[in-house]
Amino acid sequence: MRLKALYIILIFLSFISCTGEENSYVYPSVKLEFISAQTDASGKIISLTTDKDATYTVEKDRTDSKLSANALQRIVCNYIATEPADNSQNASAVIYSLIKAVSPTPVKLASGVQMKTDPVDIQSVWLSGRYINMTLQVMLQSKTHLFHFIETNTTIKNGVPSINLTLYHDKNDDVEAYTKIAYLSVPLDKYIQQYPNGFNVSMSIQTFNDGVKTYTFTYPSSTI
Repeated sequence: MRLKALYIILIFLSFISCTGEENSYVYPSVKLEFISAQTDASGKIISLTTDKDATYTVEKDRTDSKLSANALQRIVCNYIATEPADNSQNASAVIYSLIKAVSPTPVKLASGVQMKTDPVDIQSVWLSGRYINMTLQVMLQSKTHLFHFIETNTTIKNGVPSINLTLYHDKNDDVEAYTKIAYLSVPLDKYIQQYPNGFNVSMSIQTFNDGVKTYTFTYPSSTI
């Protein structure tokens, strides 16, 4: 595996939001959450699926975003959903702002590739549906940071698999000048297919002040 084939590049961007005359638009009560966005052949978002498997047809994307074509992608967005009064139409949603989340399928570290675990600060980590979502605080100045999820090992005890993941973070020798929020979402689909009876999964993250912090979850969760 070539070195750069391992990397998912995280470009630190502000939320893409309404532009032009819509800057004066007063938002209704909106939801802000990690969600899966389905696009069409032009990259336009046509539907949103929540981590609880509720699906909404996108009535309007006020950001006018274009993502990868014909793909299901993780984003964090402000949106408002409208449930139909009857079954004559589908539930719909209007998107007000969004940012793409880093969400590659976990991999094993390729032979000869150096593991990088540059530190971050953790705002929150939680299991949600088929994903582990993370909101991290990253110190940076101007360089592109590289992230991935590395499968370090899997053990089985009393018939229950335990999958250990580590956050790969290469700050690319960037200066720690100021803090930006990074949104990451670990897809668990390959483990769900491999271990249909359930499993434990842990995520280890190198932090600035507390060393390595490890978060362990059981899938399926009783709260999913």
